[in-house]
Amino acid sequence: MFAKILKTLRKENGTTQCELAAKLGVKQSTVSSWEIGRSRPTFEQVIEISNLFNASTDYLLGKSDYENNYVYTDNKTLQNFYVDFSKLSKAEQTFIVKSVHAYVENNKQ
Repeated sequence: MFAKILKTLRKENGTTQCELAAKLGVKQSTVSSWEIGRSRPTFEQVIEISNLFNASTDYLLGKSDYENNYVYTDNKTLQNFYVDFSKLSKAEQTFIVKSVHAYVENNKQ
């Protein structure tokens, strides 16, 4: 899913693989490998791609049908959250996700 979405976003934005690679500090062959699904970018690279194309990470990863679903914060704050979140254990991440879901469910109107 990521491969197809990345390629589509890149083309829609008129960006070549070489241009994207230069912006991300990787080789063109790396971008090509991502687009054919041979390899995947790091978490930090997904965030940077998200910023470059102004698309949510959920959209890039096929978790949302909405390209732009930023809710409350700027990209830098969101990046810092993701970096901190990735440092948590799987159990801690699960707890946080369940807590957020419970909060949202309890506050729906």
